Amino acid sequence: MQLAIGDVVRDRSDMTLGTVAGAADQADGSVVVIQLSGGELRQVQRYDLELVGRRPESKTAGGSVASWGRHGLAFTAATLGGGAELASGGGWLLAFLVGLGSSSAVVTAVQAVQRMAAPRRIHV
Repeated sequence: MQLAIGDVVRDRSDMTLGTVAGAADQADGSVVVIQLSGGELRQVQRYDLELVGRRPESKTAGGSVASWGRHGLAFTAATLGGGAELASGGGWLLAFLVGLGSSSAVVTAVQAVQRMAAPRRIHV
């Protein structure tokens, strides 16, 4: 079993939840150090642990670029929708509301696609 620091694990001996804080070598083999609620540290054998959840991944540069792209696409849709409404003779309020609706529709659609394509994680 491969564990990363921050993973949530359960000690099978007494069903205690904790997060992985590190690993240590001892005479009888390697142990995993888990941090319990309240800050207590406990050393547990690897075979006594059960993985409950993975730590969340940090935001990457690619995710930041995708966020900027989503906002740019939403701004373009809002500008085109509001401009088309103004060109057709609508007032400023109606053009603003059309732009706001266009922007919301694009952001909602992109978020739905990202949520369906995202990896599944177990949250504790």
